[in-house]
Amino acid sequence: MRLSYPDGLTPDIEMAEGGTMLENKTKFADLKVMLDNNKETVKMEAMKRIINMVAKGKDASELFPAVVKNVAVKHLELKKLVYVYLVRYAEEQQDLALLSISTFQRALKDPNQLIRASALRVLSSIRVQMIAPVMLLAIKDSVRDMSAYVRKVAAHAIPKLYSLDPDLQEPLIESIDFLLGDKRTLVLGSAVHAFEQTCPDRLDLLHKHYRSLCQALVDVDEWGQVVMIGLLTRYARTQFTKPEEGEKRLDPDYALLISSVRSLLQSRNCAVVMAVAQLYFYTAPRTQLSLIPRALIRLLRGPNEVQYVVLVNIATICAAREDEEESLFFTIKGMFEPYLKSFFIQSSDSKLIKQLKLQILTCLVTETNVQIVVKELQAYLQMNELAGLAIEAIGRCALKVHSAEGSCLSLLVNMISSQKENIVCSSVVVLKRLLHTEASESLLKRVVKLIPSIKNSAAKACVVWLVCTHIDKMASMAPDVLRIIAKNFCDESDEVKLQALNLAVRLWANDRQRCELLIKYVLQLARYDRSYDIRDRCRFIRNCIFRNGVFPIECFLQNKPAPSMHSQFGDREHYQLGTLSHLLNQKCVDYSDLPEFPEVAPDPTIRRTARPLPAEMTNATLKEQGLNSESKEESNEESNVDAEDEEEEADDEEEEDSEEEEDSEDESEEQYCVEEAPVITNSKLGKQFSKDNPSNDMDLLLDLNFETSIHTSQYSRVSSKQSDDYTLALDPTFSAGIGVKTCFNRVLSVTSSSMVNNQWIIWLNSEDIKKADICFVFDKESSEGVKCSGDINIFGLSSGEERTVCVGIDFDDHCRRAVWTARFEAKLLKVEVVPTPLDLVEAIEINVNQFELERKRLSGLHEIEKSFSSGFEVDINKLLSLVATKQVEGIPLSFASQTVTRKTIVLFSLQQRDCWTLVVNCENSTFCSTFAHTLWEKCKA
Repeated sequence: MRLSYPDGLTPDIEMAEGGTMLENKTKFADLKVMLDNNKETVKMEAMKRIINMVAKGKDASELFPAVVKNVAVKHLELKKLVYVYLVRYAEEQQDLALLSISTFQRALKDPNQLIRASALRVLSSIRVQMIAPVMLLAIKDSVRDMSAYVRKVAAHAIPKLYSLDPDLQEPLIESIDFLLGDKRTLVLGSAVHAFEQTCPDRLDLLHKHYRSLCQALVDVDEWGQVVMIGLLTRYARTQFTKPEEGEKRLDPDYALLISSVRSLLQSRNCAVVMAVAQLYFYTAPRTQLSLIPRALIRLLRGPNEVQYVVLVNIATICAAREDEEESLFFTIKGMFEPYLKSFFIQSSDSKLIKQLKLQILTCLVTETNVQIVVKELQAYLQMNELAGLAIEAIGRCALKVHSAEGSCLSLLVNMISSQKENIVCSSVVVLKRLLHTEASESLLKRVVKLIPSIKNSAAKACVVWLVCTHIDKMASMAPDVLRIIAKNFCDESDEVKLQALNLAVRLWANDRQRCELLIKYVLQLARYDRSYDIRDRCRFIRNCIFRNGVFPIECFLQNKPAPSMHSQFGDREHYQLGTLSHLLNQKCVDYSDLPEFPEVAPDPTIRRTARPLPAEMTNATLKEQGLNSESKEESNEESNVDAEDEEEEADDEEEEDSEEEEDSEDESEEQYCVEEAPVITNSKLGKQFSKDNPSNDMDLLLDLNFETSIHTSQYSRVSSKQSDDYTLALDPTFSAGIGVKTCFNRVLSVTSSSMVNNQWIIWLNSEDIKKADICFVFDKESSEGVKCSGDINIFGLSSGEERTVCVGIDFDDHCRRAVWTARFEAKLLKVEVVPTPLDLVEAIEINVNQFELERKRLSGLHEIEKSFSSGFEVDINKLLSLVATKQVEGIPLSFASQTVTRKTIVLFSLQQRDCWTLVVNCENSTFCSTFAHTLWEKCKA
């Protein structure tokens, strides 16, 4: 009998946590009452209980109307909890969420960054296409928010909006491009994720951000690093040519990528290590690949899931065949051999991991380690679940290393007499492979005697196959084998029956008179067998041997080729390592093949409009940095990011970002000439010349200058005409063959925006000295008021070779001298660098109105005039080669610069009165006077 209830009153009963039976209509009644209460403390308690339910996976969607009414509360903590709930259920309750969209829009202007971010999260969680324009406007505003936390949330909202309305891709790409240039590493990982989800094929957007992404990689959050490394791998495969073995010169940007990810091989995150390993595998020179095995072996100490993924990748690498010596897989395969014992099976390993380790062990076996491997495999025979797999592994060792075939064969023969059926069956199956071409008669007889006791069908089929293959040696016993099979033919498995039919054909060809009746009997049984395959094979054989015409019976007697060892992981090479497609051995959704290296590299200057290349990342220092196979592992500081500190970190960013936004694009337009061999570091060689090395940690703290201020400018720095006016600073005639010439090349210093970039060319010109190491140590005492980026170390400088080094120097807008000393061949060498005022300025972008306002402000004592003679002719090209400046558009012969350190505006113009007059305006009167005089003298010359 079925009871009927009034509509809406059917008791949907569930067991509450306290053991009380509650109806669905009333189980949230108390929470709804609490949410309608006027007291914020009561609402707070209700929201805590609701979020607790959501965290436990319980459905709390019924409370959406009651929760959404509190979206406009003023209590900060309560509003955070409401937004957390709305993010979870906004997609399910779209109609109700739309009613509060105006509240979310107002919250986007809230002073608290967490509220702004939460509002954007809720807005992007409403999957209604009609609000896509509203979301687009919110994202455009949020990507330029002062808070890095809000910008990070905006980056995550971009893929959501793109999936909602793909037609908005172009405006979203503009936002992604802006986020990729963000200086905060908190934002970069999310920006790259948005790029991959929205426009993964637009690699042209990365050109100007490539260097900054490489340099920021180590500071990005771990999951952001995984996405960035994958993107940079694809970028490298399209922008750089394939590194050839023995190639000494690498593209500096290419070297920057390889160097930037190296320390991440020691990351605590397994996904990061795997990503770096695949980047090295697919992009790095072969001399760098020795770093991969050690990093992957370290991951084998992790949980079973991590071990499985790593072992699948290692198994694919080790599955390379001997005839593939040119492949990358074969190259790295040999690098795993020193870690052979890391693949020995442990009792705590799962079954899948044990199988993978056995596969890898047999792939790594060689003539030198085969005895170690076979001895280890013998130990596994005592484990019931591993015995069969271990025997198969022994067989693979015998097939791969022919010198060990005899010992492996005798081991397998001894196992035939084992009391354990699984060991006997596995041994027979493996013996079939080993005895394919050569087998002694005594061994075959020993195997044949096992037929009555073998119950495993695969093993019995192997014995019959062996007799059939070596029938010339088993002529006396072959009929008996067929007779034994014929007794229970109907009960045998299909594979045994098929082998019996093959044996019957061979006996018909070799011993027809003695076995004719037996053969006909077997064929008659097979003719009416239940299996279609057996009947089909029997019909084929009968038509061949019983027909009146002559049939070439030799077609049944052909010898089959010996089995070759083929790993099941060998066919995974065409999938990219570390991907889900590679793990599953099938193409998954969104998987794309890694692009091939280009034959000719694209123009490298497309990346020079971005942040300059660090000096220590260029070609000649690769060896010095340890970027080769013999280099020692460098230590790595692992940054621990705590998720609980996210709110605290976001609160601290409001103050920091207000200053950073102003000059976020200043460095993005600078060109950099990628020369060879800059090395600027405080190395061990440099320390022996240093006069003020801190002796302890306290000295290190005392040496810090907390009063150093960073000067900013409201005008953007732009590139100017580079200078190649070198000055001989060290004559090799008087310095044991060491020569140095320097030049202020007007390139942005990678050390600091307050430093000028001084380029050195160092060479050795000596018949007695073939190679030299030299360190130029910065002399602080002689360089009063001057700071620099560090000492200059040159290693392995050959006679006749030139090295180019870039060093950053802060002269504090004064023409002071910077001194470096070095001791070489018992001589004290001294290099002095003294700038002119023209070397201490940089070009800036300024419009007509700004120029006129600044010139009016800098009048009177801040203005210097210098008149030229009547025969003077203006040469703009010469002027631009003398000083780093940019002509103001709209005003003829007017130029704008600023000092490098203090960012003091320097304006100058050429005005034609009775004669040409140079007018210079600068707030620093002393600098203005010296600058005007120097420029006047240079123009006259």
